[in-house]
Amino acid sequence: MKKLLTGLACIAALTASAQNREILFKEADWKTQLATAKKENKIIFFDAYTTWCGPCKMMAKDVFTKDSVADMFNNTFLNVKYDMEKGEGPALKDNYGVSAYPTYLFINGDGEVVHKIVGSMSAAEFMTEAGKAMKPESTAFGLAKKFNSGDHSEATAIAYMEALEKAYEAEKMGTVAKVYFDGLPKSALLEKNNWELALKYLNNPSSQAFAYLYANKAELEKKYTANQVNMYFERTMNMSVYAVKRSYEKKTNLQEAKEITAAIRKLQAKPTAGAVSMLAQLDLIEFAAANQWGKFSAKVDAVMADNDFPRKAGFVISAANDIVTAAPAKYYHEATKWANQLEKNNPDLFTSIQLADLRKRILKKQGKTAEAEVMANKAMDLRKEAMQKGQMTPPIMKD
Repeated sequence: MKKLLTGLACIAALTASAQNREILFKEADWKTQLATAKKENKIIFFDAYTTWCGPCKMMAKDVFTKDSVADMFNNTFLNVKYDMEKGEGPALKDNYGVSAYPTYLFINGDGEVVHKIVGSMSAAEFMTEAGKAMKPESTAFGLAKKFNSGDHSEATAIAYMEALEKAYEAEKMGTVAKVYFDGLPKSALLEKNNWELALKYLNNPSSQAFAYLYANKAELEKKYTANQVNMYFERTMNMSVYAVKRSYEKKTNLQEAKEITAAIRKLQAKPTAGAVSMLAQLDLIEFAAANQWGKFSAKVDAVMADNDFPRKAGFVISAANDIVTAAPAKYYHEATKWANQLEKNNPDLFTSIQLADLRKRILKKQGKTAEAEVMANKAMDLRKEAMQKGQMTPPIMKD
């Protein structure tokens, strides 16, 4: 028995020591890291993280500490990590377009991204994805060179779109999809293979192919299912409206944003029931971009007066938050007015939390710190109530 216990103890000790290595990160300023990578002819593995990112912590704890992962990364890459909210982090975040966490970049000594991974995954998946950095021609960045040099073949286009999808580059994917699908014969777009590819990749309403598919919606519904077809068009256009708003807020890709807006308005010349909110949102985006806050407020007033407007509360609260974020202070009373009107309708718990958050933001902007704190506490209490009831809670907007 004593020998058995001793043997088990030895096995336990061996098992514990079998996983005792981890990815070693080198600390230095970014300029020095690039110089080192160039001198040593290595690719940089760049861990872009934040302290509040749960998946980042999980990867660091459960994946970076696997011997197989540690050995591969320590022997292959120059490993660095930066908090995207501290030190050089914010500048690097903007420079490399980091928008989700965790994001893992593979960068050469010239500062060029050769591969990108977004999100958490198993150790095996992580190693497989990292291995692609050693074959840049198979990554989104390598495939971009082929595609942009004129190789629009099905194999290259699909591989490129798939790589962009994995890298969370939805807008770039839409641009590539537009080129690829617009180059196909229109009759071929209704074929099952191309329809399934369109469902996955064609997310740009300004595409001629998208317009053709929309014009042939009835035929698509016969060949496939009405639910699938309608969900695709509604999802694509709604997500595009969100992308348009983001473009105007960041003042990037404005020409494409205008093209998408014009395309959606054309496709919805006779609006479907589901398009009413989407078209109203486009109006607000354009008013805000032109600093026409009077027209913006009048549009929201019209929505408030429309008893049939779909998902009115969420739409109005979003508009009110836009007022607080970007409009001159003289328009804050409009946001308060809409909040008062919505509260008269006995809102559900989710909406009540949103309204409390909205009021807190308004009060803070008005310099009413004590009142804002009271409203923040109310929002916190409502969130606790929702959690106790097992209900969803809205994300907290930045002040």
